[in-house]
This record gives sequence, C-alpha cells and structure tokens, in this order.
Amino acid sequence: MSQIPELQDSNDVLRTCLNLLPQQATERILSRLQQAIHYEPVIGIMGKSGAGKSSLCNALFQQPVCLTSDLTACTREPQRLVLTVGDRCMTLVDLPGVGETPEHDEEYLALYQNLLAELDLIIWALRADDRARATDIVAHRALLACGADPSRFLFVVTQADCVPPLPEGEVRQALPSAEQCLSLAVVSALVAGQLPSSFPVMVVSAHTGYNLPGLVELMVHALPLQASSAVYRQLKPEHQSAESDSAVRQRFGELAGAAFDSVIDPNSLPSRWRALLGKLREKLVQLATGLWDRLFG
Repeated sequence: MSQIPELQDSNDVLRTCLNLLPQQATERILSRLQQAIHYEPVIGIMGKSGAGKSSLCNALFQQPVCLTSDLTACTREPQRLVLTVGDRCMTLVDLPGVGETPEHDEEYLALYQNLLAELDLIIWALRADDRARATDIVAHRALLACGADPSRFLFVVTQADCVPPLPEGEVRQALPSAEQCLSLAVVSALVAGQLPSSFPVMVVSAHTGYNLPGLVELMVHALPLQASSAVYRQLKPEHQSAESDSAVRQRFGELAGAAFDSVIDPNSLPSRWRALLGKLREKLVQLATGLWDRLFG
C-alpha cells in the first residue's frame, strides 16, 4: 500500500491521487466520498417486550441506550434515539407494538411502510428461551409485504446464557455449556427456518458478552457500504476484533471504488486509458482503506 503522508489532510491525499482526472470528475468523486464519510445511519430495533433489545444495544454501543415503545400514545410513533460519539451520529429506532393487537396491525403497517426506506438495517431480537415466535413471524411477513428488503434483516437470539438446561448453582456463565450449545443450535435452526434472512442467525448474551464480537463482524457485512464505518465508530471497542477492523476498512475501500465507478466509465474511453484508470482506481481504494483511522478512528 502507498505511504500516506502523516501531516497531509485526508481530502488532499485523495485529491492528489486523482490529479490525472479532470477537475470536475475529481470533485464529483470526492463529493460522493464525503457524503459517505458523514453519513448518519439509521438502525431499526425490533422484538417483543422482554426480548432484551435495550440490554443488547447497551452491550453493543458506547452510549447508554434505553429503548421504550410508547404503547399508549395516540400517534404510536416509533421511538428514536440519536447516538453521538465525537462528531459522528447515528439513530436507533425502536419499532412499536409488533403483534400487540390485531386492531393495530393496519395502523403499524402504514407506519412501517413510511419508515422502511430510511432503515439501513433491522436488528430483530428474540429470546433464546422463548419458543413462542408466532408474533415475530407474522410481523416479519407483514414487513416483507410492505416492501421491506429481506437483506436488511439481522435476527439475533438473545440471552443465550438463559437457555435450558441451566448449570446447577450458576445461572449465568461466560460460555454456554455443551448442553446449552446444543439447545442454541436447535433454536438457531428453527429461527432460520421461520424467519428467513440473507445472514446467519446470531446467538449472543448481552450479560456475559458471549459472541458479541461475532455479531459486530456480521453487522459490518450486513450494513450497506455507506453505513458500516459510521456504525462501527459507535460500537464498543471491546467487541471489535482484527477481523471486523479489516472488514470495515475493506468495505470503505469498496465504497471509494464505487464512487470512482459512478463517475468514471473506462469502457467509454479509448483502450489505452483503461489500464491507467484501472490502476488509478486501485490506488484510490488502497488510500481510502489506509485513511480509515484518520476519518473514523
């Protein structure tokens, strides 16, 4: 990877990389990158009352989270919570009343339909020791019927430490026992069959920290390119790993490549330019990957 001058502004480094392009093309590429750098993601949080949504969010994010759905309010609006770390912001949206009563289903469908377009990801919490998932299944199907993108759902089985059989004399332990692991595998398979998603079902414990680094890594891949870095900045460092660090940097590099492709079409240019533009794109991706810490760290 090319050496990046320590004292040079990140935007200047990227502009220098693109100095062979017409100025207008350079500015368009940098503008698209700046939009991504300052993007403010929106994540929806779903799950029945008691599914552990607040505990999960408090375990994942640096800022304290309290998710509550106002079930008696006349507007019955989703509850929004803005998280801020440094100058980075994102929004958690607690979606209200899934399966509360049949009478409210039609009202919620209208709410969801208006909200779905802005959600980068929906984290859906289900208790490991709760076998009753009819409400979740009906709500999920209703959202898909509203036009929700199936690839935006991430199903998380919470409270893995509470799944039977519990160890004698110790309710919670850092790692599930062999018997609990078998139970969790069965639960995961059932959830995957009942609530299809583009991503594997994650089993975690907010109380013990079990598998939270795995969830963080999966979130990086599940989020759209423009959202993964901004969300990663909000997550607790203790749940980040070498794998998730590498993935989020690589995805920001992919984003830079996508910005380049949206402005430059090598196929429309003479063949002698194509190899040069290919190398220029590769250099931009490498620089963006290397600049991640400056931009988001």
